[in-house]
Amino acid sequence: MIRTDYITAIEISSSKISGTVGVNTYEGIKILAAASTPVEGFVSKGVVRNVDETSNAINRIINSLEENLDNVAIKRAYISLAGLTVQSVRSKVVREFDSFTKITPDIINEMAEENDASFNTPQGYTRVQAISQEYRLDGKIDKNPVGAPTRQIEGNYLNIIIKEQYLEQLNDSFRQAEIEIADSFCAARMDAEIILPPDARRNGCALVNIGAETTTIAIYKNEMMRKLVVVPFGSNNITMDLCSLQISRDEAEEIKITRGYKSGNNEIGSVDSDTVNNIINARMNEILQNVKYQIEESNENIGHIIFTGGGSKLKNLELLLDEYLPNYKCEIISEPKFSLVSNSGVNLNGIFSTALYSLLKLGNENCCEVLKPATYTPPVEQQLPFNEEQQPVDQEEQEEVEMTKEEPKKEGNNGKENPKKPSPWSRFVNNVKKSVTQGTLEFIDQITNDESEENNDKN
Repeated sequence: MIRTDYITAIEISSSKISGTVGVNTYEGIKILAAASTPVEGFVSKGVVRNVDETSNAINRIINSLEENLDNVAIKRAYISLAGLTVQSVRSKVVREFDSFTKITPDIINEMAEENDASFNTPQGYTRVQAISQEYRLDGKIDKNPVGAPTRQIEGNYLNIIIKEQYLEQLNDSFRQAEIEIADSFCAARMDAEIILPPDARRNGCALVNIGAETTTIAIYKNEMMRKLVVVPFGSNNITMDLCSLQISRDEAEEIKITRGYKSGNNEIGSVDSDTVNNIINARMNEILQNVKYQIEESNENIGHIIFTGGGSKLKNLELLLDEYLPNYKCEIISEPKFSLVSNSGVNLNGIFSTALYSLLKLGNENCCEVLKPATYTPPVEQQLPFNEEQQPVDQEEQEEVEMTKEEPKKEGNNGKENPKKPSPWSRFVNNVKKSVTQGTLEFIDQITNDESEENNDKN
């Protein structure tokens, strides 16, 4: 196979499965293909519930992407880890020395390995990543301890865990679709790298991604993720509450998106404005109170909250933020800007996300293979015979040679020479000529008869 440098990224969420193929250039990421397919119950709260249906959806994405690529087969993909079961747990490792000891990279690596070995993973979960936090040297914070002498060092770590069952079902879905997982990354960290400004991560900020069925809260301080939690509430809760008023899901979704909160637009949908406002108020209050609680529980001094995700597009969301989070500076970035090559010609509307963009940037292993063109084999009737030296034989030249060959004289038949018998090749050539001639004559006769019949009809 001829290899390429194409990167494939796939994101599984509660509302849809999206995929894209791109290549990193000096100008930015060039998108070669993009596709998405809706999720209809087989993924719930970001968790795979039905392996077969999820696998079929992945195959639909792969087939759609390959249709927009030139003779390319997708073999592997980078994926994001998100959903209700993704959480974080803090841990620390302490080392003491008999005398002042200079910290070396080996000591830092040994502490990380000790954290890996000693971390008490909650039952039913598996750890997918350990993020190093700051260190404390003799009780004082030091983010870069290598080279500093100390008698005691404390290393702090944030361990990202995920439920084993979900991870197994996710892996099974890709395995059944015959797509290898090149690597996986935490979606919340990828969102933060794209959306959060450096000063927000340094001074303290919470990134809140309001999805369809879950809301992810990632808290940053001193440029480090301090906490990651996913709560089981999302914008679909508003839709379901509207559906309880005996209207269709499509109408409920349209009311939520078009009218929003206190927009004064009462022309769309059959539900009165006060009812819509009350439902949106109650559900968003539920989400925002959880955001506030998680920030307070982190014990971090956070004064800035940035909202993103599909739920952040709710019309007049800022009115609810002022009402329920008055002591925080709130900002909405529902559509982050990406550094893309503009002339890609691929429609990304409703497909592209920060997770897909980050996966394309982080991916460093080729995911696609260019197929070799098929070797052309002429039909049997067009293949010419070969002589003993396996060289093509010219028919007319071979016939002349055969006709000039002298046949040996044989005794008998009153001493007369036996009549010359045509060679197998001569018989083959003659038969071909007769066949061609006969076929040509029949064709001419047919044309003539057709013209005669046409003239008779005219007369």
